[in-house]
Amino acid sequence: MASVLISGASEGIGLALATLHLQQGDTVIGLARHCPERLAQHDGFIFIKADLSCLAQLEQVIDSHQEVLTDAALDTVYLNAGITGNAPELASKVAHDEVTKVINVNALANKLLLDALLAMPHRPQHVVVSGSIAGRRYRAGMLAYSMSKAALEALCGVYAQEYPDVFFAVLGMCNVDTRLSHNIVNHPNVELFPDHLRLQQRFQMPGYVVSAAERAEDVYRIVHLEHCQQLISGEFVEIRALTKASNKHLVSAY
Repeated sequence: MASVLISGASEGIGLALATLHLQQGDTVIGLARHCPERLAQHDGFIFIKADLSCLAQLEQVIDSHQEVLTDAALDTVYLNAGITGNAPELASKVAHDEVTKVINVNALANKLLLDALLAMPHRPQHVVVSGSIAGRRYRAGMLAYSMSKAALEALCGVYAQEYPDVFFAVLGMCNVDTRLSHNIVNHPNVELFPDHLRLQQRFQMPGYVVSAAERAEDVYRIVHLEHCQQLISGEFVEIRALTKASNKHLVSAY
C-alpha cells in the first residue's frame, strides 16, 4: 500500500485521484480549503485544511502537521491545486492582487510544499504536477494563469535537476470537465476572445472533454503502471499526447 498527498483534493482531478488511490487501498492526505464530503469518513483519508493563496498560513499548516507528513512516508505527491483567477480578462484590467493570488496558488505554494516534503527523511519517489500548455502557448485573456503555469514549469525543471532521485512528472491535463474549465469557457467575457470562443464551441463536441475520473485514471496509469517510461523528469508534456501514444501501441499490439 502506498501513501500519497494530493493538493486540491476537494474537487475535480484532485478528488478523482484521491478516490482512485483509496480504492487501491492507499493512504491519502488531502490538502484543500474544504474537506470532500464523500471521503470524509474514509479510514484511509486524512484531511488537512489549507488556503494555498495565503503562503504565511500554508507555512503554519505545514509546520503544525510535520509529524503527520513525516509519519506518512509519502510515495507520491500530487501538486494539483490550481485557480485561473477571473480569466479570460484583458491583461490591463487584471489587478495586481489577482495575479499574486493565482501565482501563489499555482506556483509558490508548491515551492513551500516541495521544500518541506523533500527535506523529510523519506522523500517521495514521484512528484506529479498539474501543468498547462497555457504556460507555453500564450492566449489573450490568460495573463495570471499563463504566468503561474510558466513559473510552475520552471520550478519543476529546476527541482528535477537538483533532486535527481525524485521523478517530476509535469503533465498538461488538457480539456477536463471541471469547474476550472467551465469558469473559463462560460465566462461572461468569452465572446471578447476568439480563441476562447472557439474553445467553448469545441467543448460541445462529443469526446473533446474527458471527465475528471478518466483523467485521474490516465495519470495513475502513466505514473504508477507505466512507471513514467514516456516521460523525462521535470519536462512538460501534454497528457493527450501520451494517451494517444498508448492507444496506438495497444492497436499495433493486436
